Amino acid sequence: MEKGDGPADVPLFWSQEGRTAEIVRCHLGHLAARETFEAVGGCPYCNHTPGERVAAVRAMDWGRRKRPAEKTATADRRYFELVGQGTELVNRARAIQFELGDLALDVEPLGEGRVQEPSLLGELAKAVGMRPASLARYRRVAAAWPQDKRDKCASWSVHAILAQHPDRFDLIKHPPQESKPGWTCEAARTAMRSS
Repeated sequence: MEKGDGPADVPLFWSQEGRTAEIVRCHLGHLAARETFEAVGGCPYCNHTPGERVAAVRAMDWGRRKRPAEKTATADRRYFELVGQGTELVNRARAIQFELGDLALDVEPLGEGRVQEPSLLGELAKAVGMRPASLARYRRVAAAWPQDKRDKCASWSVHAILAQHPDRFDLIKHPPQESKPGWTCEAARTAMRSS
């Protein structure tokens, strides 16, 4: 795949040239088989989903744009309105993956010696138009993070990375100093490596 000019043209992953197997690279440079990216619903290493990739590209494009040279009260007011709308959209996007995971938990709860019926989760995924593997991943993360333990300032990806940490509920309240004002995916991966 070739890298395009606009956010709609930027691939979620692209082929690694010269390989006999189809190896692809995520936007952070992680390599894996295309099948793995598709089965997991994003990068298996950094947990970035296609939606987060598109949001990151759009944010970069927005940052590259120049603000008007002539600052007026109207232009400033419009800019801050757009920032407010963008912040609201980002907060809603963070909640979507947890909401889908909670729905999947309602349809098919995890564990407790119960016999799972994979067809229920697969049917839900098909009905809402997504891959079963992605919905299963959202469900696992939602199960690891009860609603009252989720951090509104941390992304879903940070929650996904820290989901297996034994002290995750306390850990998420205290982001490392270098990642202030909040958690980053890299800081979360570092915390997981050191645990």
